[in-house]
Amino acid sequence: MNALPRRCFGLLLALSCMAPLASLAQPAKRPITAQDLWAVKRVGAPALSPDGRRAVVSVQEWSIEKNKPSASLWLVDVADGDTRRLTAGASSDSAAAWRPDGRRIAFVSKRGEDEMAALYVIPVDGGEAEKLVELPWGVAAPQWLPDGKGIVFATQAIPELAGTFAKADLAAMKKEAKRRKDSQMTAYVTEYRQYRFFDKNLTDNLANRLLKIDVESKVLTDLTSKYDRLFLHSGELRFDIAPDGRHVALALNSVPPPYAEQPNSDIVLVPTDGSGVFTNLTADNPYSDDNPQFAPDGRSVLYTRLATANSMGESRRLWQVSLADRKATPLSAGIDLSIDDIAFSADGQRLWVQAEDRGRVPVFTMNADGTGFTKQVAEGSNTELDSANGQLVFLNETSSRAPELFALDASSGKPRQLTHFNDVLFAGLDLGKVESHEFAGAGGDTVQLWLIYPPGYDAKKKYPLVQLLHGGPHTMNRDAFSYRWNSHVFASPGYVVAWVNRHGSTGFGEAFARSINGAWGDQPTEDVLKANDYLFATVPAIDRDHVAAAGGSYGGYLATWLLGHTKVFKAFVNHAGVSDFMGQYGADTTTYGFTKEVLGGTPWDDPAAMQRNNPISYAANFSTPMLIIHGEKDYRVPYGQGIALYGILQSMRVPSRLVVFPDENHWILSPQNAIYWNYEVQAWLARYIGGRP
Repeated sequence: MNALPRRCFGLLLALSCMAPLASLAQPAKRPITAQDLWAVKRVGAPALSPDGRRAVVSVQEWSIEKNKPSASLWLVDVADGDTRRLTAGASSDSAAAWRPDGRRIAFVSKRGEDEMAALYVIPVDGGEAEKLVELPWGVAAPQWLPDGKGIVFATQAIPELAGTFAKADLAAMKKEAKRRKDSQMTAYVTEYRQYRFFDKNLTDNLANRLLKIDVESKVLTDLTSKYDRLFLHSGELRFDIAPDGRHVALALNSVPPPYAEQPNSDIVLVPTDGSGVFTNLTADNPYSDDNPQFAPDGRSVLYTRLATANSMGESRRLWQVSLADRKATPLSAGIDLSIDDIAFSADGQRLWVQAEDRGRVPVFTMNADGTGFTKQVAEGSNTELDSANGQLVFLNETSSRAPELFALDASSGKPRQLTHFNDVLFAGLDLGKVESHEFAGAGGDTVQLWLIYPPGYDAKKKYPLVQLLHGGPHTMNRDAFSYRWNSHVFASPGYVVAWVNRHGSTGFGEAFARSINGAWGDQPTEDVLKANDYLFATVPAIDRDHVAAAGGSYGGYLATWLLGHTKVFKAFVNHAGVSDFMGQYGADTTTYGFTKEVLGGTPWDDPAAMQRNNPISYAANFSTPMLIIHGEKDYRVPYGQGIALYGILQSMRVPSRLVVFPDENHWILSPQNAIYWNYEVQAWLARYIGGRP
């Protein structure tokens, strides 16, 4: 089968643009399509006003035709859910933060003639946005100081040219940035162990900086003037300002260049007076301490901790360090869950906690000393917690509904939906039933799976089965709406779809997550095959002769492992999958994680044991058709993995198809490429197991 002709793809895009008109003409429900994923209004993390009465969210909307998004800020009344658009236009407004008096909001946007994302403030009750500052490498993550006179935010800079961020310093950095962009010499050179991350090279000598801006005078103060590298290789920014405004708690990697040792994120105190003196609060732990948050009384900092050299599958524990005596205390040592996020009650005596749990992401509550851990919001996936004045807001989503803003009702203690940005869209979609099941997997352990039925399911008919293999390997397939691997889009051609939270998944206890270390393929394979048997017995409508599997990243590893270990599947889809451990040593971060404990061996220490777990070692058994998809900008699983596997399959005359996206990374993120990705996947599955793509 050849590539989709341009005229057909153009028709797909034209139909996607007409979808809203069609829904008006025909109110009858229809199956979801890949185009619909780009019609969803994507609600971002909420920021709650200091009095807890209003929230602001960024709502992103995509244009398939333009292949790019815009985003506006919306105000939401917590009492009644009334919404009001605060900003408008073709820009992308995000990272909103309330001034402590609740009268103005700071945010990040690239507007008009802005060359980079700039810092803006806007009055809440009406008025135009005012630009405070634009910098050569943009601004990010603004937070107000408690007195409302200044804002702390992050940027990047060339350490040798940053100076005091005076006008001349900014001009010098801007000139150098242009020189680099215009240079015809494109080589990058390194002697560092880590020199790139996800889809970016880290060889440009840029450093993160925290800056403070005086809102009235617009004077900048560099809080981290002595720091000469990125806070974290990921580029992520995680910091919190003390209630008295005198310090910032910042997460940064304390391992210096050449980064030979495993990264060690520490929590450091940074004064806001510009002295630049760091105080390490977590020097006792040589591994990851992250996600700092001051307690409301300012006497301690809470954070998450990983405490072993091999953190693959380890649960993040919640810790607290006293600022008076620097004593660190575990708060969740007896809780077998991995802590993702927290928010405080008004008096600081209670915490709301986000953690994965058996296929869902509930909100839990606990006392500030770690006792009284209780599930409060059980359904769906609940993320992006924020609290103020005793009020909690968060995003809630399910497999059948995109994220919307929710509040925890103070009187009943139950969740209450505030926004309905996507009600009209989802009202017109025929989404199949979703069920949670459990079965006996490898070793007799209980394994959970999500089962998604096709639209119009009729138990008297027969349906192909598609098993989706989630990545990680230490992640969890949750009850959530995915914009990429969407289970309903997979089911819409007429497939029963299963997501198995096999051994190695998080959310089922640390022992379950770490159980695959040293044998990545064994127990997950047994889980997947036993899931087939369970589903054949439980859902007689499944056609056991038409079964396929599709996975990405580690899920692609598992697809290639299954390719060499079973013939029960009629076809595989392998997106950005690890097929050869040797090639994976060229990835961005896995040289730290691919230890003997994880792989069974390394190229220099027991390579035979490593090869036992290497999918490519079983190439002699390859015979099942496989679709291979990869992005050339993928540094997490370098795209050489995909083209090498394709070369092997072609040499063996195994039916195979290669789809390469030159400008995509580990994920396919642009609308037109993502729509085409789904076309290729559905067409491949239809070729071997039937269905109506």
